[in-house]
Amino acid sequence: MKRLPILLLALMAALFFVTLNRPEGWAGWLHAFSEAGMVGAIADWFAVVALFRHPLGIPVPHTAIIPRRKNEIGENLAQFVAEHFLHPGVVRLKLDNVNLAGKTAEWLKSPPGHDRMLDFGLRLVRWLLGALHQEQVRQFMVRLGSRQLAQVNLAPLLGRTLDWLVQDGRHQEVLTQSLRFALVTLHDNRELIRGNVQRESPWWMPGFIDDRIVVQLLDRIETLLLEMSLDPDHAMRGEFNLWMVKWAQDLQHSPDYLQWGNRLREGLLENSQLQDYLGGLWNDFVQGLEADLENPQSEIRSHISSLLSGLSEELERDVHMQAWVNAWLVDSAVLIVQVNRQSIASLISDTVRSWDATETSERIEQAIGRDLQFIRVNGTLVGGLVGLVIHAVKVV
Repeated sequence: MKRLPILLLALMAALFFVTLNRPEGWAGWLHAFSEAGMVGAIADWFAVVALFRHPLGIPVPHTAIIPRRKNEIGENLAQFVAEHFLHPGVVRLKLDNVNLAGKTAEWLKSPPGHDRMLDFGLRLVRWLLGALHQEQVRQFMVRLGSRQLAQVNLAPLLGRTLDWLVQDGRHQEVLTQSLRFALVTLHDNRELIRGNVQRESPWWMPGFIDDRIVVQLLDRIETLLLEMSLDPDHAMRGEFNLWMVKWAQDLQHSPDYLQWGNRLREGLLENSQLQDYLGGLWNDFVQGLEADLENPQSEIRSHISSLLSGLSEELERDVHMQAWVNAWLVDSAVLIVQVNRQSIASLISDTVRSWDATETSERIEQAIGRDLQFIRVNGTLVGGLVGLVIHAVKVV
């Protein structure tokens, strides 16, 4: 493209010399056109080149503007982006007109979107599992866990947990389920218990007496368990409630329990066998997950796929949830932009500042491209037309 304005300038020069001192009337018009065209071509060549370098290498003032003011241009561009593109009002106005949640749900329902998100989830799981095999990661997790455990007093923590259970009767719900489990277990193992009692009884005790005592004892225990599980106001439930409250307070405030918690914590920290055992369990768990991922019928893949399908379908149907998600995303994006707009914009100025001046000039020139050469072409033609107008004034 750079050859075209050069050829056009050469054409103007040729016309100029061909028509020079010719007496014909038409020669005067072509001479005026070519003369003004050369002036326009050279002037616009100078203007274009002056932006990026010194024309002909001569350091004329106010030339090589971009290399000389590279850093200032980068800062101005960064400020322009921060004020007009990263302004919170502009970001909010743009995002308010887009149903981000709806488009996400629609994309997740499509086969390409579903497969792409599923593949991303599986690759993320593989990366996490691979990281957990790294010795430095394992040592970091051990040190972090030990440091956190060393700062925790187990007795008050357990006491606060019991306090939470006591609130709203959660501990009674746990007791009810435990009583039902004990009742079912006792009922299902009656024959086993009777057999064990008969084998351990003295030889001189008649078997039918042992059996009758055991049956009556099991019946009464089952009756007591059933009554406690069905009656929320049972006396023993009240005693259990008082015991739980007292234990929770003792764990948090009793010096004996505080010392017990400290001893338990120190024992956990110093028990290398326990740590090795837990580490072995963790390795087995990770290896099991990795083996499942390699299986064509992977359960993890199936669960992630079902989760994505359910999420997309439910989000697509629930317009109220879409509105909430959209509002949350818009507020989050606006907040992030508002807090970090200058830092984001400074990426532009810092990047431009790190560029070489000549390299920056070349990049900008290549980015503008053909339009720079059209400026020179237009300068040549417009200059020639102006020359014709001037010649016409002279003739008239």
